[in-house]
Amino acid sequence: MSGNVTTLVATLFFKPGPGEITVFHPEAYEAMDGLQNRNTRSDWYDLLYPRISSIFTRDKKLHNERRKMWEQALSTKALQQYHRRVIEKVHTLEDLVAMEESNPVLVNDLMYFFAFDSMGDFAFSEDFGMMRTRKWHSSIVILRSALTMLGPFSPAIWIPRLGFAFIPGLWKKVLSDRDIASWFIEDYKKHGSDPTRTRWLSGDTATLVVAGSDTTAPSLTLLFYFLARYPDHAEKIHEELQEVNIEDPALLSTLPHLNGMINEAMRLLPAVLTFSSRVSPPEGLIIHGTFIPGNTKVCAPRYTIGRLETAYVNPHDFIPERWYSRPELIKDKRAFAPFGIGKLLRRIGG
Repeated sequence: MSGNVTTLVATLFFKPGPGEITVFHPEAYEAMDGLQNRNTRSDWYDLLYPRISSIFTRDKKLHNERRKMWEQALSTKALQQYHRRVIEKVHTLEDLVAMEESNPVLVNDLMYFFAFDSMGDFAFSEDFGMMRTRKWHSSIVILRSALTMLGPFSPAIWIPRLGFAFIPGLWKKVLSDRDIASWFIEDYKKHGSDPTRTRWLSGDTATLVVAGSDTTAPSLTLLFYFLARYPDHAEKIHEELQEVNIEDPALLSTLPHLNGMINEAMRLLPAVLTFSSRVSPPEGLIIHGTFIPGNTKVCAPRYTIGRLETAYVNPHDFIPERWYSRPELIKDKRAFAPFGIGKLLRRIGG
């Protein structure tokens, strides 16, 4: 054996490199974000710095403080008020599709128009008007360009500006139905000119613009893709809808094939393809019997975990029935977490 081996091994041992690991196992979600976890968020969450967002802050104390405001804004009562506004946008979307009669409809743009118009209405009491004009709002064009790579977020002041453009008008009027931004404004005004609160308002506004629409739009687009590809499933959903009030979300949530279709679409093509990373605690982390050293960045891609053969039978096939009438096709329920897990993620803007 060459005498250089010892030197080579020593060099490799001390050679610096990324302290990251990617986990492809359903247990990762609970280990990384479950109620008992002691992980911290990685530096990925600094993408809005120096603005501070309840969703993106790495400070657990601040996160818990601001989470209460988000929970009020997204409470059951508040969601009922927003629902009426979304229904109006649904009717507009329906009219746009009907106008095309039997012609093919490119839903890619249309679903983004719908999502951002809806978000603007229930979040800021304003309308981007993209469905009406059938044109992209200039600010949304810039936003989508930046979302192709998350790096531009940090210096991208135009994201909070997009929300701030609506806020001065909201201060001047009293709304019969509250919007989400009104909860942020109320908190801001309580604390006067505190510069920290200004950063909170800026960060939460930026988060709202993205979370309220940029997960909804691709999810809807993909759902309609599967409906077009598998018309038999579209027919089953049509039959289910004949017996219910389609404007009642409580009733819609009971329809087995509709919800199976949604779950299956999000399993195969989740809106957020890769799970945001965590940093393991100093004592380390154990996932499925494997020890991960402390202070290691851990990532668990949703796209891959959603297609594991150890979690699903025929994982690459589109089978909505696996979610209600054929449960034997799901081997490990932990593999399904399209929007992550945790307290705040029980209610998210999208």
